[in-house]
Amino acid sequence: MLEEAIIIVGMQTSYVVLEYSFCRTCDDKGLSHRKWSLRDINTSLCSLKATMEGIYLSSASYLLLAALALIVLGVVGDKFLRNKKRRVLGKEAPGPKPWPVIGSLHLLGGYEIPYQAFDVLSDKYGPVFAIKLGQVQCLVISNLKHIREVLFNKGDMFDGRPNFTRYHQLFGGDKENSLAFCDWSETQKTRRDMLKDHAFPKVFTERFHQLNGIINIEMHEMCTQLKGGVVYIKPLMLRTVANIFMSYICSSRFPSDDPEYVKMVENFDSIFYEVNQGYAADFIPWLMPLLNGNLRKMSKWSKEIKDFIVGRIIQKRLDNWAAGQEAEDYVDALINHIKDPKATMSLETALFALEDIIGGHSAIANLIVKVLGFVSQAPEVQEKIQKEIDYVSAGREITLEDRSSMPYTEATILEAVRHITSPIIPHVANQQCSLAGYTVEKDTLIFLNNYTLNMSPELWSEPTKFMPDRFLNEDGKISKPEHFLPFGGGRRSCMGYKLTQFISFVTLATLLQRFHLVPVETYKVPLGNLAISSKSKLQLNLIPR
Repeated sequence: MLEEAIIIVGMQTSYVVLEYSFCRTCDDKGLSHRKWSLRDINTSLCSLKATMEGIYLSSASYLLLAALALIVLGVVGDKFLRNKKRRVLGKEAPGPKPWPVIGSLHLLGGYEIPYQAFDVLSDKYGPVFAIKLGQVQCLVISNLKHIREVLFNKGDMFDGRPNFTRYHQLFGGDKENSLAFCDWSETQKTRRDMLKDHAFPKVFTERFHQLNGIINIEMHEMCTQLKGGVVYIKPLMLRTVANIFMSYICSSRFPSDDPEYVKMVENFDSIFYEVNQGYAADFIPWLMPLLNGNLRKMSKWSKEIKDFIVGRIIQKRLDNWAAGQEAEDYVDALINHIKDPKATMSLETALFALEDIIGGHSAIANLIVKVLGFVSQAPEVQEKIQKEIDYVSAGREITLEDRSSMPYTEATILEAVRHITSPIIPHVANQQCSLAGYTVEKDTLIFLNNYTLNMSPELWSEPTKFMPDRFLNEDGKISKPEHFLPFGGGRRSCMGYKLTQFISFVTLATLLQRFHLVPVETYKVPLGNLAISSKSKLQLNLIPR
C-alpha cells in the first residue's frame, strides 16, 4: 500500500518534470507548442491513461496522498503566513525553522532535563528566541533581565496560562477553575486575596502560632511511626504534610491509616505527577486521543478527591453554617463568600479552589523527599545541620520560631530547590506586545528558563556541586541572589512558597535531630521536575542518634 502511493507520487512528479523540461526545450529552440498535432496530443493522453489504469490505488493510498498534499499545503501556508506576519508585526525573535506538523518538538529530545535543550538553543539564537512546538508559538527567555520583564515590568501583559486540554479535563472541563493554571481574572484575584492570610502568616501572629502548633503535632505523629531502620519515606511524608494542610486549611485531621484518607493522598500525588509531565499532545491537539487513558484516570482521581472533601469536610460545614459567624479557617472564608449575594464564585468554583490548595501538600512532600535524598548523600552537610540543631534546641523540639536562628538548615533547602530546578509554569501573552525589542503575538506561550538561572557557571560557582554555603553571606546569614527565582514572581507568583519554606524547614530539622540519614543504595535525585515517580523509591536507613 505504501509502495503503491510512492509509485503514484513518483510517476506524477516525473510527468510534471518531463512536461516542464519538454516545454523549456521547445522554448529554448524557438519552437511553438501550437505545432503539436491533435493526434500527437491524443496519443500521449491515451498512453498516460493506459499507464494509470495499470496501477491500482487503494483507499488508503488516496488518504496518504491527501495527507502528503496537506503537508505540502501546510508548509506553503505556514511560509506565507510567516512572511505576512513579518510584514505586519515587525521585528521577530530569532529561532529554529519549524518542521511541518511537529514544529521544533524534535529539538527537545535527548536531554535528561528538557530545559537543557533551551540552553543549547539559546547559545545559538540568543537569550530570547522563538520556537514553534507543534501548533503552539512559543518564546523562550533565558536571562534575568527579560524574565523580570515578563514577571514584573509587564506582568499584566503576560498573566495568562497555557490552554492545554489536560488542564481543562482536570478542573471540570474549564482550567479557569484552577488557581495555578487559570488566566488572570477578577475571580482569580478574589481567590488569591482570600488565601493570603493563610498562605503568608506573619511571624508571631495568631495564625503563625496556629500553624506552628499544627506542624509540631504532625512531626510528633510522624516520629512515632519512625523507629529507625530502612524506610520508604515518601508515603509517610505525603500523609504527614497532607494532615498539616487539612488541619490548617480545613480544621480537620485524619488518622494516617484511614483508607479513604490514604486514597485521597495517593490520588493527589498521582495528579501532581501527571500535571508535571510534558506531552506532545499538549502542543499537537489531534494526538490527544493517545492520552485518553491518562485523562480518564485523572478524571477518576479528581472525582474521588472531591467526593472525599465534600463528604468528610464540606457538607457538615454547610449544614452548620450561620450568617454572621467569623471565619476560623479557609473553609469558613470560602463558605462565607459563596453565601454572600454579591459572591463572584459559585460553590463549584470554591470547591476547585479548595482542592487546589489542599493539593499543594503533594508539592511540598515531594520536595522534602528530594531534600532528604540530597542530604543523605552529603554527610558533611548533615553534620553541619545537626550541629546547628543541637546548638539552638538544647534537646527540645525544633519549631518554626527557630528558623531565623538556623540559617544553614534553611540554606540547605534552598540549595536543594536550586538543584531540582523545577520549571516555572509557563506564562501566556494576553495581548500583542513586545519583549526584548521583539514583537510578541497574543497567545504566545512564554517559557521562563530558570534552568539557566539555577545552573549557569556564569552565575554560580561549581553549579553542579551541592553547596548550601552559597546561600550564606560573610556573616552567616541567608543571602539569595536576585537571579534565584524558584517560585516565580509578580502577580502569578507561587502562593504556597511560604508554607513550603516553613514545613520543609521543621520536617528536615526534626528528622535530623533524631536520626542520621543513610541511603540504602546509590540514588540519583531526579532533577528538572519536582514530582517523583511512583517507580522512584528512595529508601533511607534511619539510624537513631
